[in-house]
Order: sequence, then C-alpha cells, then structure tokens
Amino acid sequence: MPPGPDPAATPREILLFMTQSPDPAFTAAEIAEEFDKTRQWGDQQLKKLESDGLVQSKNPGGRARFYWITSAGQQHLIDTRNG
Repeated sequence: MPPGPDPAATPREILLFMTQSPDPAFTAAEIAEEFDKTRQWGDQQLKKLESDGLVQSKNPGGRARFYWITSAGQQHLIDTRNG
C-alpha cells in the first residue's frame, strides 16, 4: 500500500500540541516523541506544515532545526476549531 497521510495526527493536533506546550519551538524529534512516531515522520509533518505556512523554522547550526507556529498557524487553529 502506498504511503499516505498518517491518521494518527492531524495538522491541527500537531499545532495544538505546539501552542499548548510552554516551549516556544520544537524539533522533529520532539514532535515525533509526542505522537509516538519516528523522527523522520516528525520531520515530514513539520516540513509539510512549513510549506503550508503554518510553522516557520530556523537551523541555528548543527543538525537541529527548530520549528514554531506562525500567525497563519494560529489562524488555522481558530478556523478549524469546530470542525
């Protein structure tokens, strides 16, 4: 079966986790750990959210890349609140 969207975590659930945590930014490994997935899964999810403009990222050096929710991501949470 070809890979497709993972029903285990929607973009909204990932964004909600990011906003409800006291941390200001996250790595793919942290997202993966929260949803009991691989780091590669977390990386794919965050890259998709970034391409949609819902998160931004920065690589401060080394291998780590940090992601945080954007105002568009906040608006997405508002827009999808009841659906």
